[in-house]
Amino acid sequence: MAPSYAGMSGRPLSLTVSTIATMGFLLFGYDQGVMSGIISADAFTDVFTAAKGDNTMQALITAVYELGCLFGAMFALFTGDMMGRRLMVMAGASVMIVGVIIQVTSFVGHIPLLQFFFGRIITGIGNGMNTSTIPTYQAECSRTSNRGLLICIEGGVIAIGTMIAYWIDFGASYGPPDLAWRFPIAFQIVFGVIIIVGMGKVHEGEYVLAALAGREIDDRETQVQKQLVIESIEAYKALEYGFGGGDGGADPEKGQPPSSTSSQQQENAKQQGGNSGFAQQ
Repeated sequence: MAPSYAGMSGRPLSLTVSTIATMGFLLFGYDQGVMSGIISADAFTDVFTAAKGDNTMQALITAVYELGCLFGAMFALFTGDMMGRRLMVMAGASVMIVGVIIQVTSFVGHIPLLQFFFGRIITGIGNGMNTSTIPTYQAECSRTSNRGLLICIEGGVIAIGTMIAYWIDFGASYGPPDLAWRFPIAFQIVFGVIIIVGMGKVHEGEYVLAALAGREIDDRETQVQKQLVIESIEAYKALEYGFGGGDGGADPEKGQPPSSTSSQQQENAKQQGGNSGFAQQ
């Protein structure tokens, strides 16, 4: 029997992985649109008085989120391979939840605007971690036949997230003042929790490959995919350090390049590895 997660393997599992991964971009779109409906509302400006009638301040409150996204993306760039895709996405969702809590607990008399600024930046950091990691994670968990489609769907889901934000802003505007702006912002936590729970705990790569393909661990196809992943990692390391291993590799002490045979083997392995799906741990 093929390995499974939550009773799923093969295509159902792949679709579930894609759904959870896409949730990160749904959250991205939601956070992009949620401020548009509350930034100039009386319920919001009564708490953050500096934003009342001040377009520049309103723009600044909205824009600091993007600054956080930049920092989050840079963090993922430098630490993503060390942490792994799944852990990075879970950490990003957790950081976003912390940022949201900081935002919605801003109250008059307790420097609310400064607190809200920090919350927006922290939320942006978490989002930057997610949106710079999720496309790679999803690509590694999908087949070459639908990999491009799934990545395109992620971009389209951003618009759906923005639409959800608009409707929640509209509905909340009819509620009490605190509900009118706190609930739309706090609702992001729902998406973050789904991402964290959905990622869950997984086994080593061989188990994941078998589950995604709906095959036994010892199945020939699973082992072929496993070997392609290993070869692609070895080729990447060889290209990264500028020399290959074995007799065909370069001598780093002498600054010699790898032999043409070794270089060709690395290129072949790299191309093969690009055709395999792999959920990095």
